[in-house]
Amino acid sequence: MILSRLGRAYGPGKLDKVQRGNGPGQWVLTYTDGRGKRRRIALSTDKQVAERRRAELIRQRDLELAGLGSVEGQSTPLADLRDQYLADLALRVGAKQLRSRTDSLARVLAALEATRVRDLRVVDVQRYQRERLAQGVAHRTVNVDTGALAAMLNWAAGAQLIAENPVRTLKPLPTTERHQRRVRRALSEDEVERFLAAAAEDDAECAARLSASRTIELHGRGIGYATRPRSERVPQVPLWRALLTTAARWGELTSVTWLDLDADRLSLTLRAATTKAGRTRVIPLPSELVDELLALRAVHQRVRLRVVQPSDRVFLSPDGADWASYTTNARRLLRRVLDRAGIARRDALGRVVDIHALRHTAATGMARRGVPLVVAQRVLGHASPEMTAKVYTHLGLEDLRGAVQGGPAGAPSGAVRSMFDTSTPPRSLTLTPAQASAGSTAP
Repeated sequence: MILSRLGRAYGPGKLDKVQRGNGPGQWVLTYTDGRGKRRRIALSTDKQVAERRRAELIRQRDLELAGLGSVEGQSTPLADLRDQYLADLALRVGAKQLRSRTDSLARVLAALEATRVRDLRVVDVQRYQRERLAQGVAHRTVNVDTGALAAMLNWAAGAQLIAENPVRTLKPLPTTERHQRRVRRALSEDEVERFLAAAAEDDAECAARLSASRTIELHGRGIGYATRPRSERVPQVPLWRALLTTAARWGELTSVTWLDLDADRLSLTLRAATTKAGRTRVIPLPSELVDELLALRAVHQRVRLRVVQPSDRVFLSPDGADWASYTTNARRLLRRVLDRAGIARRDALGRVVDIHALRHTAATGMARRGVPLVVAQRVLGHASPEMTAKVYTHLGLEDLRGAVQGGPAGAPSGAVRSMFDTSTPPRSLTLTPAQASAGSTAP
């Protein structure tokens, strides 16, 4: 086939044998590609192989000139498409999201029989959905995997690497509460008070055990034992209180540094590098919490035996280390505090209280206090108020009784009120234009 572009005829190219050094000669093709550029490429030392490769290159070029290059792209191996997609994605998302997308594609592509785009069928992906559900995987987790596959194919179609997404008609699995394996619940106001009190008791008990105060007091093991240097434990109440106040995610909050804390403005900045959506959020803080954090800084200096630096983390583990991205130790600590407070980790309806449930609790607390939904959305960093209302707000019967009976739903009291209120109410829930523009859009 000989096509022309802009009035110029494109032939099959010229194949020449080039001898360099003492090795075998290389068959080199000189031709004009689909963009009208002259190219010279070594094909093979075998003439028959070089002829076949030349035919394929010219055929692909002619399809491109005829506007059919993306149709031919349906023969692309899925593995090659994945590599190109992930290379492009690495320029646009953070390392955590890239790793998640890579793992999802690895799982779904390994389970599919298809190896090329043209072999992929919707029924194959539906079979994958059924198999994963039979393994006890949640609907949402399966949707993450199949969504990664659909995103890759949509990207390829948009980049004109393939003609169309062969699984474009695939429907995601439903993710209503009935289909969720892990449904979280928000703590009630009474449970919040009990939780914080139990956390304070746990801090005191662990600190006393670390200092051996009871042993020194009761057993009198001598002045040498009593005066022996002992490490200090970092209290965790400020961390739990901050989670319940700011509604920040675990990774966002445990990544903040002292540079992010503005004691004068009573605010905490969640930097774009640590937020899920990659956008900065500025969260107002109650003055009592700011005072508690400033007192925590003195503890850090004693534990780390040095002056606290602006780049140091605000929240440390009990032994004075930076919290890791995974939360195994934090989950163990949370379970201990919940047990001490008499709060069931899983209620009769199967709803659980975990670290992320504290974020749900903070969102629900805002709803109980009548905070406008759009403001709560900004604080939580959601893409839309609908996400805040649908997923993160858990109002109970007593919260709704006032709406039905015409009376107030009841304001939080005691420790809960002091935890959420600030000395400057207008600033506590009002974002400046700069802060509003920096609001996150991640769910």
